[in-house]
Amino acid sequence: MRSPMRSSILPACSLLVLVACGGGSPKPAASEADTSSLEGSGSSATTALASTSTPTATTDKPATTAPSTVPASITAAVTGTSPVHPVPGATGEIDGKPFSPKLAQLAGPVQKDGRVLILIHEGSDCLADTKSADASMMLMVPWKDGYKTDLSALRRAKGGNLGEAAFLRKKQVSSTFKPSGLVTVVSAPTSKDGVGKMKIDLQSGGYILAGDLDVLVCASP
Repeated sequence: MRSPMRSSILPACSLLVLVACGGGSPKPAASEADTSSLEGSGSSATTALASTSTPTATTDKPATTAPSTVPASITAAVTGTSPVHPVPGATGEIDGKPFSPKLAQLAGPVQKDGRVLILIHEGSDCLADTKSADASMMLMVPWKDGYKTDLSALRRAKGGNLGEAAFLRKKQVSSTFKPSGLVTVVSAPTSKDGVGKMKIDLQSGGYILAGDLDVLVCASP
């Protein structure tokens, strides 16, 4: 016959053995959804932290283009304006009136000795009729790069003969125009529509003309 006390001790011992051996109901494992949620939230937190701690630097710069040089003749054709020419300084008067030329042009063919008649006037373009200017100066000079002309050596106008140095106003030849000084041909193109360069340092009485002038080749010389 079993003792009642022994029977009551056995269940208690069994319970202790189960607890000591890790028995009991196991804890539920985290679901895949929970795991991915945790991973996603961790990634978002990391991204947010990086975006707040490291400001984004903008390195874009406005695009730049290399400057280009457009010939004056093309610019004038597009804009409808005349090209800008250098203007010499002019002081004093010729026959009681001022004369402020802005341009020069070839007024005839090149002679056998290489000289050409240059017309200096107050217009801004070629004159179809060289005698149509209100006031103009005519000088015969060698049309070659670098050539210089002593103006006092030129033959002056006399009567109806314009000679090699003359001043006209309203087609009337001045009898007082007696130039001295120097003309230097810087560049002497011979193609039609070319633009030559000359330096002038002229004096006649109280009139002085000094500076640079463009020389238009209005027709092939």
